[in-house]
Amino acid sequence: MERPVRQAYLGMISKQVAPVLRGHGFKRSRGTFRQISDAGHAAVIEFQGSRAGGGDVSLFYVNLGVATASWLDWRQERFGGDHRGRPTASDGQWWTRLGAASRHYAEPFGCWVIGSVVDAPDCGVALGRELTERVMPTFDAWLAHYVQLDEALADGRESDLPVLLAAQPAGSVDGIQNFSRPSHPYVEWMGSRR
Repeated sequence: MERPVRQAYLGMISKQVAPVLRGHGFKRSRGTFRQISDAGHAAVIEFQGSRAGGGDVSLFYVNLGVATASWLDWRQERFGGDHRGRPTASDGQWWTRLGAASRHYAEPFGCWVIGSVVDAPDCGVALGRELTERVMPTFDAWLAHYVQLDEALADGRESDLPVLLAAQPAGSVDGIQNFSRPSHPYVEWMGSRR
C-alpha cells in the first residue's frame, strides 16, 4: 500500500498539475508530460520521485527540457532509442531541474517537498504557477533560440553560429545547454543533411 503522502503527491500531479499542462498542450505518459509541435519540436516536463523521501514526506524533482526535431533525430541516430517519439528532459538541447522560491522547495536537497497530505494542494498551486508563469515562457524562448540555430545550420550559415549561440534568451529559469559551441558534433551532422 502506498504511503498517504505519496498518494497525495500522485493526486496533486493528476488533479492539479496535469490540467494546467493539458491547457498548454502537453500530453501525459506516467510522470512525463510532453508537448510535441507539428514540426516535431519538444518540450518535456518530468516528475521524478526522490528516494530520500519517506514516511510522512515526499521529495521530488521537476525536470525540464526542450529540443528541436532535428536535435532529436540526431540523438536518435547517434544513441538509438526513441528520442523523437518519447523524448526525455535530458535529451534536450536545453534542460534543467525546476527550483522555486516556495515553501514547497527544499533548497538543501534541490527538490520539491510535500511535508504532509494537507500540503499537497498548496504545492500543486505553487507548481502550477511556476509552470505557467516561468517555465512556459522559458520553453518558448529556448525553442525559438534553437530553431534559429537549426535554420542557420540548414542554410549553411555556420559562420553565424558564434553570434547566435551567444545570443541566449534571458529567462527566469537557468539550465544546461547541451548544444552551446560551434564545434559540437551536431553541427557536422546538420551539415551532412544538406
